[in-house]
Amino acid sequence: MRVLHIAPYFYPAWAYGGIPRLSYHLAAGLAKLGIQVDVITTDAFDRKSRREELNFSVAGISVRVYRNLSNRLAYDWQFFFPLGLAGEKARLRDYDLVHIHGHRNFLNTRLSLWANKIGIPALMQPNGTLVNIERRKALKSIFDLLFGNRQVNNTRLFIAVSEAEKKQFVGMGISPERIRVVANGVFVDRPDPDLHFKDKYGIKGDYILYLGKLTPRKGIEYVIQALQFIPGRKVIAVIAGNDMGMERNLKTLAAKLGLSERVIFTGLLASPWKEVAYRDALVTVYPGELEIFGLVQFESILCGTPAIVADDCGAGEWIRKSGGGYLVPYADPKAIARVVSGIDREKEKDKIKSAGEWIRKNLSWETVSGRVKKIYEEILGEQG
Repeated sequence: MRVLHIAPYFYPAWAYGGIPRLSYHLAAGLAKLGIQVDVITTDAFDRKSRREELNFSVAGISVRVYRNLSNRLAYDWQFFFPLGLAGEKARLRDYDLVHIHGHRNFLNTRLSLWANKIGIPALMQPNGTLVNIERRKALKSIFDLLFGNRQVNNTRLFIAVSEAEKKQFVGMGISPERIRVVANGVFVDRPDPDLHFKDKYGIKGDYILYLGKLTPRKGIEYVIQALQFIPGRKVIAVIAGNDMGMERNLKTLAAKLGLSERVIFTGLLASPWKEVAYRDALVTVYPGELEIFGLVQFESILCGTPAIVADDCGAGEWIRKSGGGYLVPYADPKAIARVVSGIDREKEKDKIKSAGEWIRKNLSWETVSGRVKKIYEEILGEQG
């Protein structure tokens, strides 16, 4: 079986959030199962730099990289316009199907169109990008009218990572028969026992951790506001993640509330400090709106720390199943504060251990890759 994965950003472009990690681990897992997996991506890396290597191999995957028209447009506006892509038209015939990660970019749209014209089936795994939410809604609507709606109509099957995301798809008019629910896999390195996050940042007491991109939908302001309502504990908040336009507003909020000295911004945390930050936190708070899955809460649990998530989303759906965290209403800093105030890490140990075992059993990349392989076989069986 020969499968082409298409993603506008790929390993190790971690500044772009979950999709680069998810697409990499899935591709690597499928390669271990004997599937020939190639990847087409762009040179997007982070706001200031591009990927240097244009073609490389990693974990049994062959990766072809195309230069974006503008790195700044790619990062700030999600405008991925790879140059020289036309040569891929003929290569598409070498594959049995294409697996598309994300939505609304010219890399995915063009390759999907070309694949459809020659009869190569497409599977789409949007990971929260299919519904028009958050930023630049008007531009997204225009893109959909010109390109996106046609791509959706031409897609054979969709992977939703939760029942919450499946409901979003159905609400857009996609038939349930075209949707398969497969959770994302979770992988995190073991925290380095010789590294200590509190020492690195001069933290004396407990801290609560937010880790992820700094965007409006993530609800980070409620993490900061919660500090006001935590009595008798000098808890601080660590905000770890790459700025997508929100950091200045968050710092202004902290200053307005008189909390500047209790909020630390670290920027993007990569391994090994990401894992150490999880381990040393009192709790990880992932309070975003419309989060259809969320890796952060499960990574936190695997590092031994409970997580708080908003209950309006797929992240809440899966945290219930794992039993390793707490659900609070979205946009309710007092509810966050109540949970934080009641946490005793020593008393949490058995619950977190049990949740970690559930995650390793149900959300390992080996398990998830096997489920996706079955979907490939389903599609190709229909083709035959």
